[in-house]
Amino acid sequence: MLKLVLIPIISVGVYYAFDQDVFKPERNQEFVARVSLETNCEMDINSFGLKNLATGKTVNFKHGEAFIRASGKDELQVVMAPQFNTVRINGAKFAAGSNVEAFQDCNNQVTLENILNYLWS
Repeated sequence: MLKLVLIPIISVGVYYAFDQDVFKPERNQEFVARVSLETNCEMDINSFGLKNLATGKTVNFKHGEAFIRASGKDELQVVMAPQFNTVRINGAKFAAGSNVEAFQDCNNQVTLENILNYLWS
């Protein structure tokens, strides 16, 4: 009878510990991520922004670099700068790190042919 009570309690405790990254406390620590952006776009590189998908905060790239507060489990995405909020792009997503290099590809055109090739492959 005691086993029937202890097994679910221990299971929930282990799940909570892994879910909250108790065994990896460095993933919960905040840091300032430095992201360098390379692009093949015809737009000025300062037209892009960087968004922390966990917090929703967006910062501008200046001279190809952006600095944003993040933690190890956050995901970052290249977006348009906040002053261009009417334009949206499906920017590159990547895990947050203290020093990250990102590439935004603007030559990837979405056409009906590309969509059908993707579906049939």
